[in-house]
Amino acid sequence: MSSVTTGRITDKQPIIGGESNNAYIYRDPSKKGKWFLYFINKETKQRHRFLLRHSDGRYPDQTSKGIDEANRLALEKYVELRTRTDRGEVIRKISLDEMCNQFLEKESNSIRHTPREGITPARFRLIKNQTRHFLDYCSNKDFGCGYKLTKAVHTVRRSFLDRYQSYRENTTNQKDKRGRQLPRPHTINGELSTIKRLFREIALAKGYITRDQLPETPKIKIGKLAIQDTRRQSFTADEWVKVERAARLYWTQGLSRYNKDGSDRGYIPLKKGVNKGKPSKQLDLRNNLYGVNKSKGSKTSTRAQHQLDHRKMIYLAARISMESGIRIGSLRKMRWSDIKPNKTLAIEDQKTWVIIEVPEANTKTGRFYEISAPIAKYLEQLRYITKGKSNDLIFKNQTTGKPMSNRIWTDGLYEMLVESGLATWAPQDNNNCRQIETISGKTFSWYSFRHTFITFALDRGVPITTVCNNCDTSIKYVQEHYFHYDARKATEALSTGRRRPYNSAMSDNWMIDQYVEEEPQQRTAD
Repeated sequence: MSSVTTGRITDKQPIIGGESNNAYIYRDPSKKGKWFLYFINKETKQRHRFLLRHSDGRYPDQTSKGIDEANRLALEKYVELRTRTDRGEVIRKISLDEMCNQFLEKESNSIRHTPREGITPARFRLIKNQTRHFLDYCSNKDFGCGYKLTKAVHTVRRSFLDRYQSYRENTTNQKDKRGRQLPRPHTINGELSTIKRLFREIALAKGYITRDQLPETPKIKIGKLAIQDTRRQSFTADEWVKVERAARLYWTQGLSRYNKDGSDRGYIPLKKGVNKGKPSKQLDLRNNLYGVNKSKGSKTSTRAQHQLDHRKMIYLAARISMESGIRIGSLRKMRWSDIKPNKTLAIEDQKTWVIIEVPEANTKTGRFYEISAPIAKYLEQLRYITKGKSNDLIFKNQTTGKPMSNRIWTDGLYEMLVESGLATWAPQDNNNCRQIETISGKTFSWYSFRHTFITFALDRGVPITTVCNNCDTSIKYVQEHYFHYDARKATEALSTGRRRPYNSAMSDNWMIDQYVEEEPQQRTAD
């Protein structure tokens, strides 16, 4: 509280026993002569002023005659407040519910639509849901704490979050498609992190609790089996070939190897020879985009043509991702103006390699970076399909002109996986929510193409620093998730630049870089 000016203080009288806290009562003429208690909390260095009145709402006499009555009320109030501070409590109180409301109001004021200037609306929705889970935990009597939401923050036990994981798992009572308990440990850790912010940024920052009263936030252990192994999300070389061939040869042509009921049509039987009637190596395909493949009596469909265009665009997006390692979020936001020629290359090489500029607003890390990738021919095909202009998004809905929806991206990926034989449609699959079950048990997503690019690049011997810079990621992350050093296979790499194998004697040039020319030896005079 700001210090009270002398002009507003009359009939000032110290409180007996409160001298160390500069405690006194006074009457404020600007408040119709009402009596107040003022003191300083030396522990928190905060100043406090309280209006004095009886429990029934009556005020002491609002003249100098009320000084004795005001002094009795002030002494009772002061003793109560000192007792609370001696117990480590705060003078002011805030409820669990009010703390959450103030936190959400603070976060809502941080919402920005300009990247990196605040939080996004989607991030705020996540925080709001995390706060709701916290309040549910506080009030739940079966698995939670059973508190009333009006309970003061400073009265909760420091260990009251110990059962949070058990509460979330019991109230969710679901498992993912791989049989793992939901929510996953990293989800719960994210919620606990927000709860920690609740207490720090509201209760502690505003003086409702002391630092010693901050609740202990448990860290949910994530075992090795629960960690997302990016290598398990990657394609093997054989798997990638199957996806690419199925998508290129018939899925992008509006054809499918499956009947409407999901049964496999198999292969076309041989019509001649000794093996007549036996399956050939040619798939028995059917048209599943009616109105695209023209034949006698068929009708063209603009909607089906756009669907076919989207299939081709999804296939080309997969090729670009596999050749560049770009994150799917950045790929979806990529514009034609972000594509630049690499003028340091020969003219012939420029027909293959391009530079992708990834703006800060389109990156996960908030850093601008550039990607070198051999994707020029895929971009030419996309330009032909979309007729895109300089500042247009490369991947936009051909019907609405807006960015392609999550459904188009997800359904397209799942269809490619099913057509290639790497997955089957799950029993609970439906047109409103497509779901697959992979044959290998892997969890494929659009990030799988990025993971595969990094894995393949390292296997080819591309320097890890080059891979990391081209993919805007850290060496530590790549080492932990992709790269496994094998000393037995490192001999050739470690020999790079050495002019002769090491025998017994050392020479001056045994470790000179192979790209550095030796200085010509000076001739000595005879």
